[in-house]
Amino acid sequence: MKSSFRAYLFPLLVAGLVLTGCSQDNQGIKTDMRGSIETELGAVEKVTVMSTDGQEVALELPVFMKELTEQGQDLEVSTEPLDQGEVRFTLVLYRKDLAPLVVPIGEKASQYGDRTFRGNGAKTFYQWVHKQVGTGILAQEMNNIYLSAEDLSSTKLLQDSERDAVKQLLRSADPELEQGVKQYPLHPYYRMRIHSNEKPLEVTVLTPTLISIPFGRETLTFHVEGALFSQLTSWLPPKEKTDDIYEKLFKANKLRIEKAGRTDVEDHEYDVTTTTKEQGKAHQIVRLIKSATPLPDAPSQPGVKQYVLHFVSSDTKRTIEMYPLTFKLDQSWFSHNNLDYNILKLLDSSRK
Repeated sequence: MKSSFRAYLFPLLVAGLVLTGCSQDNQGIKTDMRGSIETELGAVEKVTVMSTDGQEVALELPVFMKELTEQGQDLEVSTEPLDQGEVRFTLVLYRKDLAPLVVPIGEKASQYGDRTFRGNGAKTFYQWVHKQVGTGILAQEMNNIYLSAEDLSSTKLLQDSERDAVKQLLRSADPELEQGVKQYPLHPYYRMRIHSNEKPLEVTVLTPTLISIPFGRETLTFHVEGALFSQLTSWLPPKEKTDDIYEKLFKANKLRIEKAGRTDVEDHEYDVTTTTKEQGKAHQIVRLIKSATPLPDAPSQPGVKQYVLHFVSSDTKRTIEMYPLTFKLDQSWFSHNNLDYNILKLLDSSRK
């Protein structure tokens, strides 16, 4: 009976449903079942979500319990168990004088006890908990904030007034599910490491109105007010360094690839100003180039030239000649590991 009971518990937990298998017309059975559910649940005192890497975020209990009754439609008991690799996070309901209820959650399935639930209701439940986690993670205490501009190799510890301004802007952020093409951070790649009473938060500023926070296997994405980006640029201005050979590459508004030795490359020009996603890809390509190792001298046998990449802005053009293990930027040479392939992969995604 315990296994059968668990088959009812999860749907009742999220929506007060009674699944097929118990007579819907037998009100006595239904009443007894609801009484058993109340006994099993007990008094929920706290609700948290655990990430796959051990972070735990407390959810706002009144909001969670109120919205819980709207969840759970179209749940289906599945014979296919929830694989550990599917789990995105785990919902934990702490109860007075009883063991916690633990519900592993995936994008398309959730599990309670020995029963797995799939269907559209399971997808909706995942999305709802995902949003609750986003709200909860930004409600944590924020004691110290270290701001960095990764592309500029600059870091600053925010003052108390600056920290409070960031805290206020972050807590008004709107969680959303990341969908579609990946957004890479725009130059100068602001990041904030926020120390709290829990595990430090790593906040990446993707665009002036979009941030992301890793949460185990999940990436939590939020829309924020543009005022946050304005504040960050005032604290760590994206000043151009005249001695930085890569700085002009970030300023390019067009990328032009010119075929050479590789047969899978065609001449093409990319306008990187069309969307923030295209601009982010261009900036990510520059970061890949920056990761290469400078060479003291030109290689004696660089091999067959693979392709040529032109970074074009309104007042300048910078050219990279790509070879199998090296590349030439202006008159300087660098060694790389699969950089030619990784750049083509990013450019190819821009044409799909």
